[in-house]
Amino acid sequence: MKVKKATAYALHALMYMVRHATQLPVTTNTIAKGEGIPSEYLAKIFQRLSKAHIVKGVRGRKKGHVFARPPEEISLFEIINSIEGESLFDDCPLKHCECGGTPENCYIFAQWVSATRKINALFEETNLATVAWNHPEHRFYSLPESLETEKKKANRKMSKSKISAF
Repeated sequence: MKVKKATAYALHALMYMVRHATQLPVTTNTIAKGEGIPSEYLAKIFQRLSKAHIVKGVRGRKKGHVFARPPEEISLFEIINSIEGESLFDDCPLKHCECGGTPENCYIFAQWVSATRKINALFEETNLATVAWNHPEHRFYSLPESLETEKKKANRKMSKSKISAF
């Protein structure tokens, strides 16, 4: 089983949001900077996550994204399926076999189905909060630090506009 890069990005972005829950809503640009993810790509990923009711957008002065429901209620299975678009394990691993690929006539496929049911059950019972707090922080940067950079840029722009107004 190999997940798409988009799924890995989604998981990292959502873990970032869990770890910085007190600073939500957060923009995809801020997450992208913190995680080293291309921001345009992350925006498209968040569209899928929004359709799956995992995140929702907030408009207005404090725009960005928040969780559509608590991270403890969002399963790893939901996240993976929202990005992958289907179960990772629906097909027989021996795609070019002449057996017809049903669990009834193929022992390998029967074992595959049994194993994947267990994996899916594990993904369904594992929630986002658990994943976020048990994942190494090697890629995560501090949200307040990235926000300070944005504030400094905004202050410089404001200072320049005040000077040019005189």
